[in-house]
Amino acid sequence: MDIMGWVFRTARNRDGRAHALEERAQEVGPGSVPVLVAVEAGLEVALGTKLLDGWLSNRRQVLVPHTLNFRALAPDASALLVEVMAAAAQADGEVDPREAQQLPLALERVGAGEAEARRLEAALAEPQHLGQLLARVEEAGLATHAYAAALLAINRRARVNRAFLDYVARRLGLPAEVAGSLERRYRT
Repeated sequence: MDIMGWVFRTARNRDGRAHALEERAQEVGPGSVPVLVAVEAGLEVALGTKLLDGWLSNRRQVLVPHTLNFRALAPDASALLVEVMAAAAQADGEVDPREAQQLPLALERVGAGEAEARRLEAALAEPQHLGQLLARVEEAGLATHAYAAALLAINRRARVNRAFLDYVARRLGLPAEVAGSLERRYRT
């Protein structure tokens, strides 16, 4: 009968209450506040440690912008990112019909408007100087945004495009974890 009582008591106490701590507090007595303070302090330390560990393990996700939103960018920053998209599309030597069809959809996906679509058409009509473009990106502090824009513009499975992305990531100084995180975020 004692075993059955224990089983039913265990099954009944699934409401999140800490019966072991409550029983310990009752055993010590009402004048033993230091035990309860020590238990609360231990819980605070455990919770703080868990939060810090979670933050440290996900700090790349917290510190790196994972959302590319053209509506939130300044006009000159959005123009620069459109030029990066054009350079990425031109990386393999030509803009094929599939890329030409996908680029406006990618722009729409990230909140770009008509002005950005017109700028993209103009940028695709002329070759982009990648070195100068990436220097401007670094100067503007838009490295992660530019990498995300390049990801949206090209097919990553093609070897030349993969080499282009690797070059851009290294040139902009993006750690491999950040580049990988952006690639998972902006799968096409």
